[in-house]
Amino acid sequence: MADRKDLIKTILDIINDSEVKEDSITDETVLIGEDGLFFDSIDVLELVVQIEKKYGVKVKDNDLIQEKFKDFKTFFDFINENEKK
Repeated sequence: MADRKDLIKTILDIINDSEVKEDSITDETVLIGEDGLFFDSIDVLELVVQIEKKYGVKVKDNDLIQEKFKDFKTFFDFINENEKK
């Protein structure tokens, strides 16, 4: 099972924004879009690569939809549902 703090650290490493603190990321934190942590598709692809390596999750092309990445909780749940046991 993915660890919440570890996933947050991975996200923070990718966005590389010193203004975003670990404790500011909640279940409702938007991940993609103007109000989100990731502003472009390059960041999202980097996140997917890291998640696939760390958790053994295979993110299929049809999973690369905004609904799976809409907020932290949705993404966290997606990872745990698809993690290789």
